[in-house]
Amino acid sequence: MKSTPGFQSFNPIKNKFNDKTFFCSNEQEIEYALENAQEVSLIFSNLHKQKRAEFLVEIKSNLLLEKDSIWGIYHSESGLSESRFAQEFERTINQIQLFADFLINDFQEISSTQKEVSTLNTPSLIKKWIGIGPVLVLGSSNFPLAYSTIGGDTVSALAAGCPVIVKAHPMHVGTSSRVAQCILKAIEKFNFPKGVFSHLIDDSHQVATKLVQDNRIKAVGFTGSIRGGRALMDLAHSRPNPIPVFAEMGSTNPAVIFKSDIQKNIDEWTSNLAQSICKDAGQFCTKPGVILVPNNSDGEKFCDLLTHKIRNHESYWMLHPSILKNFEFLKIRRKEKSKGLLLEKSGQLDQMQGRQAILKTTIFKLISCQELNEEVFGPFSIIATYNDLTEISNYINSIHGQLTFTFLGSKSEIENNQNLVQLASEKAGRIIFNGVPTGVIVSKAMNHSGPYPASSDSRFSAVGTDSLFRFLKSVTYQNIFG
Repeated sequence: MKSTPGFQSFNPIKNKFNDKTFFCSNEQEIEYALENAQEVSLIFSNLHKQKRAEFLVEIKSNLLLEKDSIWGIYHSESGLSESRFAQEFERTINQIQLFADFLINDFQEISSTQKEVSTLNTPSLIKKWIGIGPVLVLGSSNFPLAYSTIGGDTVSALAAGCPVIVKAHPMHVGTSSRVAQCILKAIEKFNFPKGVFSHLIDDSHQVATKLVQDNRIKAVGFTGSIRGGRALMDLAHSRPNPIPVFAEMGSTNPAVIFKSDIQKNIDEWTSNLAQSICKDAGQFCTKPGVILVPNNSDGEKFCDLLTHKIRNHESYWMLHPSILKNFEFLKIRRKEKSKGLLLEKSGQLDQMQGRQAILKTTIFKLISCQELNEEVFGPFSIIATYNDLTEISNYINSIHGQLTFTFLGSKSEIENNQNLVQLASEKAGRIIFNGVPTGVIVSKAMNHSGPYPASSDSRFSAVGTDSLFRFLKSVTYQNIFG
């Protein structure tokens, strides 16, 4: 592995690198983390669920004590606002408590039993859930807390009894390091072995590549781009003993505006969509990236009002220069491919702020050019006109997997078009009626996944207590008596 003199995270608001220097984990530190995780794996997976729940609550308490210091680093590394931090921090600690409560009140380590049936000569069986083993979690760039060091992947893996090795995202490595200290402090208080959690640092892909290829890692949790997720999947599947990669990747989250009730709801729907597209520079995996509107006068008014609200919405800083550069490139690329009309916010912006935009085209272009249905990460959406519902059906059949699919219309129109809802259900992990897809509720009922490339395995959610089962395996014990 390379030797690096160090690197800094980036401050989008000041448009410069932060002062603190971080150093990449070396071979010895990586081996130490892997060896310790393997050694503690059986001990931690057999630890009573009550103890794991208490451990999670202690992490939550430590985070609350460090909230102010975490905020300062978070802001300097992401450019995200204090209100966004408050929301994400609250989500993070609530998520921890949710898993602690689930372990205590709902999770059953024994999933099934069968007593001996002598007449059939059937043995007694007990099926139990146990942790899959050491899990690698890769920090997400757009959620320094909720999808990173103590985010959903880490919390669900720890709740499942799996040791976790986190590879911090280089753009918020300071935030990650401070959060990691809260976890390590809880480990020390409970006198757990150090291998329960490790925190590694890298400014490239070398550490992650080495970890994924190591036989001691048994699963990977990832939130990010299709390119990154696919690379991890290929690495994991090329191993002599392939392992699962639970990757949440790209999605355009299409939204269909039915013809009825547009005028009645035009202000509410356009305001909600504009907020969903532009909030925090549209840096959400659930941002609505394709909006289908009827090709009539009502649809035209809807288009014009939504475009006006998007172009006049407050602009936000993007997370780091490479995300901004890619965003600007893809906007132009989509315009060229669609030959549509690109309408951007005008005026002077700060250097790191994303210039929000709408691209107008037709549904025929979306169907004929799959590239238009690929995610553009940032405050951008495509509005495409359609003539009839057959075109909507053809469009749904033409697209790849999505995290979400939204329908906006009257109750009767939605009820009368259940065929489209069912088609969309085959392509997406969550269906929204008369709402927006941003704002993923952390609960048992939430499903945050979808067919590839929205996620690597649509059978599992990346959010909510069900995400625990990504990191569990079942073992049946036969002929158990007493």
